[in-house]
Amino acid sequence: MARITASVYTSHVPAIGAAIDLGKTEEAYWKPLFSGYEFSKAWMKRNTPDVVFLVYNDHACAFSLEIIPTFAIGCAAEFKPADEGWGPRPVPVVKGHPELASHIAQSVIQDDFDL
Repeated sequence: MARITASVYTSHVPAIGAAIDLGKTEEAYWKPLFSGYEFSKAWMKRNTPDVVFLVYNDHACAFSLEIIPTFAIGCAAEFKPADEGWGPRPVPVVKGHPELASHIAQSVIQDDFDL
């Protein structure tokens, strides 16, 4: 049985990534937002998890407006950065865990979760 040790959230808009990529994190408009991340970054360095269950908005990168599921679980071995309007971001590929993701998907579907 897994043990959930934390839940970390942030605002998410494509402009945040663009601000990082364009070196704007110290500008007056962006500084309060990025300063707010320092506590979480320090905490995560001290409390490195075995697994991160990452929840995010697709921003119409993988799903079209013709099919938008309530929830979806990515079961791939890796997830490449998507183009959210400024080109793919220069960030690492997110490593997936197909076996764990498939297990979670199967478990929640069997419990009638809308997936």
